[in-house]
Amino acid sequence: MSYRPIGGRRNRSAAWQWGLIGFIPGLFCGVLAMAIVLFEGTIPAYLLPTPAPQVFTTVVHVVMTPTEDPNQPTPTPFSQVIVVTATPQNQAVTVAQPTPIQAASNEIVSVQVQPTLIPTDVSPASPTPPPADTVPEVLILIRSLTVSIPGGTITMGTTPVEVAEAVNECTRDGGTCEASYAFDSYPAHEVTVDSFQMEITEVTFDQYVAFLNVRGPDTHVNGCKGFPCIQTQNESPDAPIIFDGAIYSIGAGLRPHPVYGVTYYGALTYCEAVGRRLPTEAEWERAARADDGRIYPWGNRWDNALAKTNRPLDTPPGSFPVGSYPNGASFYGIYDMAGNVAEWVSDWYGERYYEEQAARGVAVNPKGPVNGLEKVLRGGSWNSVPFFSRTVHRQSADPKGFQRWVGLRCVADPPNADVIGGADLNPATLGVDVPTPAPQDAANTNAQPTQPPPPEAGRTDDSSTSSSAG
Repeated sequence: MSYRPIGGRRNRSAAWQWGLIGFIPGLFCGVLAMAIVLFEGTIPAYLLPTPAPQVFTTVVHVVMTPTEDPNQPTPTPFSQVIVVTATPQNQAVTVAQPTPIQAASNEIVSVQVQPTLIPTDVSPASPTPPPADTVPEVLILIRSLTVSIPGGTITMGTTPVEVAEAVNECTRDGGTCEASYAFDSYPAHEVTVDSFQMEITEVTFDQYVAFLNVRGPDTHVNGCKGFPCIQTQNESPDAPIIFDGAIYSIGAGLRPHPVYGVTYYGALTYCEAVGRRLPTEAEWERAARADDGRIYPWGNRWDNALAKTNRPLDTPPGSFPVGSYPNGASFYGIYDMAGNVAEWVSDWYGERYYEEQAARGVAVNPKGPVNGLEKVLRGGSWNSVPFFSRTVHRQSADPKGFQRWVGLRCVADPPNADVIGGADLNPATLGVDVPTPAPQDAANTNAQPTQPPPPEAGRTDDSSTSSSAG
């Protein structure tokens, strides 16, 4: 009797049975895992398609002109106006400054850069005076009267013959002048200037103190483009402005006098605050010389009775009230363009600038070198001989310096040229009375109770570029 296994003899493979047994629980586990993932909403990143990176393109329009920005202590080779358009909107960006591009004339260059997101928006300071409707009314009321100066083509600079005559005149009057003082005013060359408006008087202490009080306490320290505007008696015992921590004031004797000791940045900021600007060197000379190219504002011969310089020898030091020499006014009726205080203009100083201009031909509205270390001064002062008060003479000084013989006057472009004069204001608000320019006889204005002491022996002018002798 033979042996037979229980269940009979196996005559085929059983692998498919074991596979079926393993597939059913595996399928169950997979379905369970997917259900959990969908329930939590956390689909693994590696199961999703990789998105294309989003690129924001910023188009930077760089408008380059040969005009330097006077609001900066160290100008760049080109003044650049940057307009930024970003996508998406309302996204702040930091834009790297493009490398300066040489251009023979004004042009618009488009540069694409990759922005870097930052949390805050930074707006650049405006390089132009504010619109007239944004100027505080109190400053509109105190600013000086203006007169229209017609545009045209004029001759700037001087000649060796004129300089020789000026040196001889200086020597006859007891001074010591040299022809080399005028080398930076050669050669005579033609320029074209547009019409503009110029203030008929230099800015007074009354007006400048009002400006400081409108701007608020401690403005004088660094409130003029980040630089000091002027000194007070807290910084220098020779400074006439008083600051008690809240209000600026000036002694009654100096209220109608031209402000002095103001920095270039203090002059620039004042003019912008009243809705105006500093004149260019070409504009200043145009207003002083008129169409006939006069050497002094009133003509071609010097007269000690027509301007406040250090001549005659017995004249007291210091300035006179603005408009004290009505007979010495320019052809256009502008006072004190010779003597009293030297005046800041907007141009950087360059010793060879006139030579460069002459080589280029007739310049249109020249604005000086694109950069420099000093700013130009015009008109001479009470602290110099008449040689420095010629309409063609150039001086320069550190724009951050406090020269007690330096002041300012402003100009305006015709569309913004209001000619509103002075008016009475509340002294409690401004700390001053508003001056009303009124020409006076110089003999009756010789009281100077708080004028600075006489200049040092052997010096009659503090100019760092052109030395004078008395």
